Amino acid sequence: MKASIETQLITIGEATLPIIEYRGRRVVTFAMVDQVHHRPEGTARKRFNDNKERFVAGEDFQLVDYSQMSELRTFGIEVPPRGLTLLTQSGYLMLVKSFTDDLAWKIQRELVNRYFQLPPAKSKAHELLRSVQLLVEQEERLQRVADEQHRQQEQINAIAKRQDDMDGDTGYMTALAFCRRENIPAPLVFAQKLGIQAAEMCRKLGIRMGSIPDERWGNVNSYPIAVLVECLANGKPKTATI
Repeated sequence: MKASIETQLITIGEATLPIIEYRGRRVVTFAMVDQVHHRPEGTARKRFNDNKERFVAGEDFQLVDYSQMSELRTFGIEVPPRGLTLLTQSGYLMLVKSFTDDLAWKIQRELVNRYFQLPPAKSKAHELLRSVQLLVEQEERLQRVADEQHRQQEQINAIAKRQDDMDGDTGYMTALAFCRRENIPAPLVFAQKLGIQAAEMCRKLGIRMGSIPDERWGNVNSYPIAVLVECLANGKPKTATI
């Protein structure tokens, strides 16, 4: 018998029952029948004993020996020394044939449809299909990331070209336009670091910095090309992916 470590519970009517599986089938105890049908303790056992000759062992019920108590302890069920009778779906339906009140009909339907029916096992084909779906979803996510990175790079290149065109022959360039002119891989963070170094050098030497309109930040600094060349030669900023 396979049993999970944590007992699964199900609510039938007003009662909460453990889900017990024994030898591949779901079963119930007499106590569970009394509980869910609101019958006095011992009612289900008496009905069974009164008609025991009509029940087929192995088909309608299973008698669990005391030596097998560990198999049911997982479900919170104790096996007494005399053994424990477990009813299958057919045994349960035979036992409650005489229960004809409104509650009994409702409980019988719920137990048959929700308790005794095992959930359909997932086939290997279903598991394979799910694996393929997960792979497709992952590929789509990666493609979206790649598309976004490509879009960002195109945007950066377009901005750098506009800034380059605006700089013209003034001898000043933005850090991004300079990186583009020099064919340096120019993610935004790379150009920002180069610009910081160029700005520090201009302030230290008292060199004028220019200003170029930018659609994102309003204006960006431009620097003498000689300053940018010097900063790049003194210490090339490390590239960073955005």
